[in-house]
Formats: sequence, C-alpha cells, structure tokens
Amino acid sequence: MSEEKDEPLKNEEQLPTDDSSSAEHQAMSREKVLYLEMIKSCWTHEPWLYFKVVVKSNEEMGDYICLHGLVPQNELPLHMRNKIPDNEILMRENVYNDVERRKRILAHEYAELDLMISNAWTYKEAHRQAEFFEHLFFDKIR
Repeated sequence: MSEEKDEPLKNEEQLPTDDSSSAEHQAMSREKVLYLEMIKSCWTHEPWLYFKVVVKSNEEMGDYICLHGLVPQNELPLHMRNKIPDNEILMRENVYNDVERRKRILAHEYAELDLMISNAWTYKEAHRQAEFFEHLFFDKIR
C-alpha cells in the first residue's frame, strides 16, 4: 500500500480490502458527508439554505400558518395538494412579516424537517417533537 492511502487512517488498523469495496466505501462516505451538509445548512441558516421560504397571501394559506412539501398530502388543503415542492416552506404573509413569530415558526419547521429527513420520522411524530422544542426554547425568551 502507498503512504498516501495509509496517512488518513493512521489510528485505524489496516485491513486488506479489494479496490471495489474500498471504492464503494468512499462513495458511501461522500454521500453521507453531502447529506449531513444539507441538514447542517438547514440548521445554520447559511446562504445555501436547502429549504427556501415562499410567502403566500393570507387568503391562499387560509387557516394554515406554514406548510412544506413533506407534509402528507391528505393533511394539505385541496388546492395545495401535490403543488408544494419538497424544498419549499410556504408561510402566511402576516406571520412572515412578524419577525419574532417568523423565527419561532421557522425554528419549528426546521426541527420538524430535520427529524423527518435525518431520522425518517413520520410527519406527526416530528411535528409533536418540533412543538416541544418550540415551546421549550421560545417560551423562555419572552
């Protein structure tokens, strides 16, 4: 084995492997890093934010404050079913214009989306946990 291949794994025991399994392992590692970076971008609010916020009129959103593409279709209003892209969060205009409320709602949505994506939770499970986080952190601020 060359020194270049040994260097990144100094502390790990070297096991003989064939090139195909090594290539598969590297490909899986790259995918995992990319996946974790996408999730991290949701939480750090970086410019490459994976989910974009789209402001909708109060009339169009109706009783809903915020919706995203991972909400089960049967829970969406009829006129919005199959129309919200997976990478968008729709937010009612009056909520978006209130900066403190927007922060609280987006924190809830990001927690919910992170749990659904990274832990494969159902919408209802993630929603309950996101409500818990929302109340835990934002009720103490006021």
